[in-house]
Amino acid sequence: MKRVFVLSLLTLLLGGCASQPVPPALSMPSIEPAPLLSRFEIDGRLQVKDGDKTAAVGVEWMHAEEGDEWLFSGPLGQGLARIQSDPDGARMTLADGRRIEALSAAELAEHLFDVHAPFAQLPRWVSARLPGGADVRERDGFGRPLRVVDQGWTIEYLEYTGDSPSDLPRKIDIHRGETRLRLIIDTWNP
Repeated sequence: MKRVFVLSLLTLLLGGCASQPVPPALSMPSIEPAPLLSRFEIDGRLQVKDGDKTAAVGVEWMHAEEGDEWLFSGPLGQGLARIQSDPDGARMTLADGRRIEALSAAELAEHLFDVHAPFAQLPRWVSARLPGGADVRERDGFGRPLRVVDQGWTIEYLEYTGDSPSDLPRKIDIHRGETRLRLIIDTWNP
């Protein structure tokens, strides 16, 4: 009798499970790329490593479509170099007054830090406004990129300024091989 009751109960439970509707699979909404910031200003710190070479500087960067201005300072706030660029080229003024000219600010930054690094890509990468060919490997719950591979470089967004989908990155690590750039942004002014 006990056995019949258990079998009846089991049949009833299994039948109940089968009649429950299965909810449709939740799909992640498609994520539209954020529009490129045509103008921004940041204050922060930049660390550049390449093998045995290391540099850590303060950075103030004003980016606009028509050009960039970078001010790099040492640990005590003294100016190390100013790089200015426009459509006609770029100029770097060092703390001792020497001037160096090049075609781009990226070329001068590579010269300043004695490292081949993707400075030309930084306006897109620093703002998490990625180019179409970038491979987004991981996103957070808001759809913001966390880990990206672009042109052989891995860009990791370690921290954002807040918990809104539109918040900008605060801590970024960019690396390939022995070359690593870490940017910590204290202030954004988009």
